[in-house]
Amino acid sequence: MGMHPEATTRVSKLLKKQKGKCAHCELFFKNGDLLEIDHKKPRAKGGKNTQDNLQLLHRHCHDTKTANDDKAVRGTNENSQIIEEPCEVKISRTVL
Repeated sequence: MGMHPEATTRVSKLLKKQKGKCAHCELFFKNGDLLEIDHKKPRAKGGKNTQDNLQLLHRHCHDTKTANDDKAVRGTNENSQIIEEPCEVKISRTVL
Protein backbone atom coordinates (compact mmCIF):
# COMPACT_ATOMS: atom_id res chain seq x y z
CA MET A 1 0.00 0.00 0.00
CA GLY A 2 1.17 3.54 -0.62
CA MET A 3 2.95 2.68 -3.85
CA HIS A 4 1.33 3.78 -7.09
CA PRO A 5 3.10 5.06 -10.19
CA GLU A 6 0.84 8.13 -10.38
CA ALA A 7 0.86 8.96 -6.65
CA THR A 8 3.31 11.51 -5.28
CA THR A 9 5.56 10.59 -2.39
CA ARG A 10 3.48 12.75 -0.07
CA VAL A 11 0.22 11.01 -1.08
CA SER A 12 1.86 7.60 -0.81
CA LYS A 13 3.06 8.33 2.73
CA LEU A 14 -0.38 9.57 3.77
CA LEU A 15 -2.09 6.52 2.24
CA LYS A 16 0.21 4.25 4.20
CA LYS A 17 -0.14 6.24 7.44
CA GLN A 18 -3.97 6.26 7.15
CA LYS A 19 -4.07 2.59 6.11
CA GLY A 20 -5.92 3.44 2.90
CA LYS A 21 -8.80 5.25 4.63
CA CYS A 22 -10.16 8.77 4.35
CA ALA A 23 -9.42 10.68 7.56
CA HIS A 24 -12.87 12.32 7.45
CA CYS A 25 -15.38 9.56 6.61
CA GLU A 26 -13.06 6.63 7.41
CA LEU A 27 -14.08 4.74 4.26
CA PHE A 28 -11.41 3.04 2.20
CA PHE A 29 -10.19 4.87 -0.87
CA LYS A 30 -11.14 3.09 -4.09
CA ASN A 31 -9.58 3.20 -7.52
CA GLY A 32 -10.89 6.31 -9.29
CA ASP A 33 -11.67 8.29 -6.10
CA LEU A 34 -10.60 11.92 -6.20
CA LEU A 35 -8.17 12.51 -3.34
CA GLU A 36 -7.02 15.77 -1.84
CA ILE A 37 -4.43 16.64 0.76
CA ASP A 38 -5.87 18.67 3.63
CA HIS A 39 -4.34 20.57 6.52
CA LYS A 40 -5.80 19.25 9.80
CA LYS A 41 -5.35 22.69 11.29
CA PRO A 42 -5.97 25.14 8.44
CA ARG A 43 -3.07 27.34 7.46
CA ALA A 44 -5.40 30.33 7.89
CA LYS A 45 -5.60 29.40 11.58
CA GLY A 46 -1.84 29.02 11.98
CA GLY A 47 -1.48 25.42 10.81
CA LYS A 48 1.89 24.39 9.44
CA ASN A 49 2.65 22.73 6.11
CA THR A 50 4.26 19.73 7.86
CA GLN A 51 3.58 16.01 7.40
CA ASP A 52 1.96 15.69 10.84
CA ASN A 53 -0.57 18.43 9.96
CA LEU A 54 -1.60 16.81 6.67
CA GLN A 55 -4.28 14.23 5.94
CA LEU A 56 -5.70 12.62 2.84
CA LEU A 57 -9.42 13.05 2.15
CA HIS A 58 -11.94 12.28 -0.58
CA ARG A 59 -12.61 15.44 -2.57
CA HIS A 60 -16.20 15.68 -1.28
CA CYS A 61 -15.03 15.09 2.31
CA HIS A 62 -12.48 17.87 1.86
CA ASP A 63 -15.26 20.20 0.65
CA THR A 64 -17.35 19.35 3.73
CA LYS A 65 -14.45 19.81 6.14
CA THR A 66 -13.44 23.11 4.55
CA ALA A 67 -17.02 24.41 4.78
CA ASN A 68 -17.14 23.45 8.46
CA ASP A 69 -13.76 25.10 9.06
CA ASP A 70 -15.04 28.28 7.40
CA LYS A 71 -18.16 28.28 9.59
CA ALA A 72 -16.00 27.99 12.69
CA VAL A 73 -13.87 30.93 11.55
CA ARG A 74 -16.90 33.12 10.81
CA GLY A 75 -18.81 31.94 13.87
CA THR A 76 -22.03 31.29 12.00
CA ASN A 77 -24.84 29.49 13.75
CA GLU A 78 -25.94 26.32 11.97
CA ASN A 79 -29.25 26.33 13.84
CA SER A 80 -30.42 29.54 12.21
CA GLN A 81 -33.12 28.82 9.67
CA ILE A 82 -35.39 30.91 7.55
CA ILE A 83 -38.94 30.00 8.39
CA GLU A 84 -41.58 31.10 5.96
CA GLU A 85 -44.85 32.27 7.37
CA PRO A 86 -48.01 30.78 5.87
CA CYS A 87 -49.71 32.83 3.18
CA GLU A 88 -52.77 34.72 4.42
CA VAL A 89 -55.01 33.28 1.72
CA LYS A 90 -53.87 29.69 2.14
CA ILE A 91 -54.28 27.51 5.18
CA SER A 92 -51.13 25.45 4.51
CA ARG A 93 -47.55 26.62 4.23
CA THR A 94 -45.99 27.45 0.91
CA VAL A 95 -43.88 24.70 -0.61
CA LEU A 96 -40.26 25.77 -1.17
